[in-house]
Amino acid sequence: MTTIITACLGVITVVWAKKKIDDAESQRQQRISTLDKFLAKNTDTPEDRPNRSARKKAMQSIENRFSIIRRISLFFLILIWIIALIFPYIGNIPATYISVFAASVGVVVGIMARPLIENTIAGMVISFSQPFRVNDTVIVDGHYGTIEDITTIHTVLKLWNWKRVIFPNSMMLTQKVINYTKTDLYQWVNIEFLVSYDCDLDQVERLVKREVVQCDHFADYEDPRFWVIGMEERSFKCWVVAWADNPPAAWELGHEVRSKIIKVFHTHGINASKIEFNCSPEAPEASERLGISSEQ
Repeated sequence: MTTIITACLGVITVVWAKKKIDDAESQRQQRISTLDKFLAKNTDTPEDRPNRSARKKAMQSIENRFSIIRRISLFFLILIWIIALIFPYIGNIPATYISVFAASVGVVVGIMARPLIENTIAGMVISFSQPFRVNDTVIVDGHYGTIEDITTIHTVLKLWNWKRVIFPNSMMLTQKVINYTKTDLYQWVNIEFLVSYDCDLDQVERLVKREVVQCDHFADYEDPRFWVIGMEERSFKCWVVAWADNPPAAWELGHEVRSKIIKVFHTHGINASKIEFNCSPEAPEASERLGISSEQ
């Protein structure tokens, strides 16, 4: 009777697990099919229909990944099911044989397959917990780009300059990942600069805000803000902050604002320096490593 109940529960568990995996795969494919941008920075490309190509690759990646996840999950569930079925009869096998077999398997798996198992498990965790997804714009280990592919072993990050960085999935679970598009696409861009104490701050604020509003990539959800955030030895440290619709637009907005500030300050004789763009005020080191700071 116990064997029959175990067999029935095993079948139900396998069917339920397959359905959950199929549903997760369908949700990922549906999300990808609605995306129209696959870049961290707007740029021309030599490819024909780059978004269509990127969408096709992402769909194939999801199919491949979930195909492997489905096989691995069902294999382990069936293995556990078989063990559960034969468990009542294990007493008939000498304990010495069982111990030797278990120890041998454990040593082989632990030594030879540790990286594979570690990254595979991490890939499954990433697929279901979704700390980041395909097409999310992120900073990982100082690299700014878009998640292009998540396999069961590694994650491919497409950088803003079209280079690819491949991270093992186990590393992606332990690394600090700044995700710009986890919840929404809106970006709060801040431009930091220094102006000398002999400048008229009211004039600086008025000029900077005017230039920001005139930028093509400025999203007018609210007026730009101007803050004095510090007092250096010879200058004020100022921020002007504004909204952009998405990470590529934020990149372009940062470039526009820096260029306009440099030009308008030259025109009005305002002494300024260290004009920096940063989409993420909490991570200034990343912006410096990306080479997106500008000094004048």
